[in-house]
Amino acid sequence: MEGQEGWLLGPDPAGYFPYPSFRRYQRDVIAFAYNVLVRGQIGLVNAPCGIGKSIAILTAYLMARDTALPREEAKLMVLTRTKAQLEIYVREVRRIREKLGRELRAAVFASRKDMCPLKLDRPSLAKARYKDFLRTCRELRRGKRAVCPYYEATYRSRFKLSSATRAAVERALRLGAALPSEVLEIGRDLGVCSYEVVKCMARRADMLVGNYNYLLLEPVREAILWRFGADLPELNCVVDEAHNIDKWAVEVMSDDISSVSFSRAAREAEEYEVRDGGLMELMADYVDKLGQETYRLYGPDYERLIDPGLVAEDVLSKLGLTSRRVLIALLRSLEAEGDKIRLARAEEGEAAISYVGRCASFLIDFLSFSGREFAHYSLAVERDGNIRGRIGLRCLDPSITASILNELRSVILMSGTLWEPDYYVEVLGLDRSRAQFLSVPSPFPRSSRLLLVDKAVSTKYERRVEAEFNAIARRLSAIIRAIGGRVAVYFPSYDVMHEVLKRLELDRPCLVEDRRTKIEDVLSFLSSHEECVLLGVARGKVSEGVDLSAGGRGLLSGVVIVGLPYPRKTGLQEALTAYFREKFGRRGWHYANRVPCLVALAQSAGRLQRSEADRGVVVIMDKRAAGYFKRYLPRDWRVDMRSTNNLSKLITYIREFMGAWLARSS
Repeated sequence: MEGQEGWLLGPDPAGYFPYPSFRRYQRDVIAFAYNVLVRGQIGLVNAPCGIGKSIAILTAYLMARDTALPREEAKLMVLTRTKAQLEIYVREVRRIREKLGRELRAAVFASRKDMCPLKLDRPSLAKARYKDFLRTCRELRRGKRAVCPYYEATYRSRFKLSSATRAAVERALRLGAALPSEVLEIGRDLGVCSYEVVKCMARRADMLVGNYNYLLLEPVREAILWRFGADLPELNCVVDEAHNIDKWAVEVMSDDISSVSFSRAAREAEEYEVRDGGLMELMADYVDKLGQETYRLYGPDYERLIDPGLVAEDVLSKLGLTSRRVLIALLRSLEAEGDKIRLARAEEGEAAISYVGRCASFLIDFLSFSGREFAHYSLAVERDGNIRGRIGLRCLDPSITASILNELRSVILMSGTLWEPDYYVEVLGLDRSRAQFLSVPSPFPRSSRLLLVDKAVSTKYERRVEAEFNAIARRLSAIIRAIGGRVAVYFPSYDVMHEVLKRLELDRPCLVEDRRTKIEDVLSFLSSHEECVLLGVARGKVSEGVDLSAGGRGLLSGVVIVGLPYPRKTGLQEALTAYFREKFGRRGWHYANRVPCLVALAQSAGRLQRSEADRGVVVIMDKRAAGYFKRYLPRDWRVDMRSTNNLSKLITYIREFMGAWLARSS
């Protein structure tokens, strides 16, 4: 365990902990977090599932707030990625109040759309894409063309709350921490905006809980923090599931769009008599042309780099415009027309969307963001035998938005897979002089997990041929049968998954992840079958951040990871690698390629054990995992790993392990 030297002892955590006993290593996390909070540091915590990180952090915060932090520096922001993580903090705050009698209040945010009572009355708002919804909501709050009755009832005047809003705030605060769904019901019952109610709660709260946007997006951050009564240098922050923050930090400055959207925008412009000079129809053809070129060169779903300057020149020439400034002015006017269209559609009971506005906003960003930190690309998407084009903008540098963490009083980034702390310090642009690191082992007995490597196969790019897919399918079928129960299988890509699936022989029900898969359907499927197979992709919906458990116990008896989940080699990935090499030197390739692979591997394997009582098998079907790659795995993985290219020996290992488990449990 790292980071214990020179720790401040602090008060006894038992007086701040709402449970009768501590889990293994939980006191270490509490002590580390307390020191980070008191000393104003940036702490990175690698603590696997089962330790109870959330309540450990809240315990440390209570200790620091009550004994060491000045009142003006005692505000806490908690950033989560999923609804399930948000609900954990609500539950723990309520338990602290109930069991310890300590005053602790949290303002818990979901998105404006999730908390909108008007969308319950007008389904057209619920159908809108999130960005369309936000722009429609903004126009309704401005009240120039139409008004939101809930927002109008929230304030008596610009700065004075209505009596109904004050009542809603009091009702929600009595809960200590109210779920967004609970505040939504309160707001609807009293006829006021639920999102504004939570903003009003923030002024009297000790904690603010929301997704990463509440810190990383400047407009959201500025709108909320003044309500919270904390400037950045006074604010303490916890980033949950922090292995995601690098991806989130670039995604907030990235976007892509299809030729279909431009075609719809062209029809919309004609329907609503919007003068776009033929821009949308031109872009539909242009994006499809780029897509066709990309398809001929690389096939589908390959991100080919394109020059935005050349795109701008082509568009200006074909439209007969004189400068990029004139084009941007046209796009700004089309954004405003999009706002009018959304309102008109909402009032007519249609989905509050505007393709004109959406396409205009995208093109403004596509043409405005430039430099080495951004990449522009084209790709071809194949659907039902048709090839359509897409273009996109990708930010390559997470530090552009994530370096805001340095301005906070203290930060705790925690996850079960922060295996590479230097990566997060460098890529997020964190102040190394303030950075501290704690890594604790898994609290689960190592004997409850069998870790195997099948060295006979690999998904390395040059080995992706028919013979290799046949071998993978044959061996995978045998491994699934030997494990029994519920088995999750994760592939490095959809392409590899479908190639293996064509050859796979299964004798039990299976669910195959696609882009429409819902987590609730996955849990229902697993709960309904004692023997079944879930097939998905690493970094997909069913491999990261999802709790495949029921009643506190994991649902899986095995996880099979087919191949090492390196990022796919595309022009965009090459651009990222080149940018990281320029910025980080020899570590650049490792940061751009191997670290994402390690995180995806760890996250996939982490779906197996969700409690101390869980046991099961993890199989990595790739010879590279037992070679040079092995040195980058945690020590317990390296020690516990068994590898062989003999299928009979693999099956024997699995059957002996599973047989011993069944014998002890019967």
